[in-house]
Amino acid sequence: MKPIKFLLITSLMGIVLAGCSTNTTESSDTSKETSEQGSSSSLVETTTSSSKSTSSTSMETTAATTSSSEEQAAVTGVVEEAILDGDYSSLNGTWTNSNGYQVTFNNGSVTLSGEGLGGQTQFSLDNPRKQSNVIFLAFDPAPAPNGMEIMLALKGTSPSEGIDADGTDSNYDRMIMGNNGGTLLFAPKESGGIPDTAYYRDK
Repeated sequence: MKPIKFLLITSLMGIVLAGCSTNTTESSDTSKETSEQGSSSSLVETTTSSSKSTSSTSMETTAATTSSSEEQAAVTGVVEEAILDGDYSSLNGTWTNSNGYQVTFNNGSVTLSGEGLGGQTQFSLDNPRKQSNVIFLAFDPAPAPNGMEIMLALKGTSPSEGIDADGTDSNYDRMIMGNNGGTLLFAPKESGGIPDTAYYRDK
């Protein structure tokens, strides 16, 4: 009987130990899996957070750059040096005079409202030059029969030839179109000018 009891006890102990070993392995595997899931989740959250932060920073930088460019354009207005070098982008936009006529600039291309000049409404700017504190710009093709040019006076300046007073508003960039009369056209009406035909850029 003793040998049989001993075998039974040994067998039971073996089963118990095997069970404990299995539970320990399963517990270890479960713990490892939970730890891996936690690490994976943390990695995803960190990556997502980093992506959102980068995207947010990029959007803020773009917005700041755009805002800065717009503010600079508003402050500088027409850029004389650029125009004289053939870069007309600072003129871009629509300019209107007190009679309701409009001139629209788009990087050197010009569109005139109404019947335009000699029936033509589409031109390009050409031959920029400065004289008497005014920038002269020719139309291409030259309007028939006597041609026509833009005379551009920058904000804070007035034509310095032929006039004692400026009939236009020197608080703004402005321009007058003409084929004769020169800078005298900026003078007040009583002095022979046509200041009411001056164009100012729309706000």
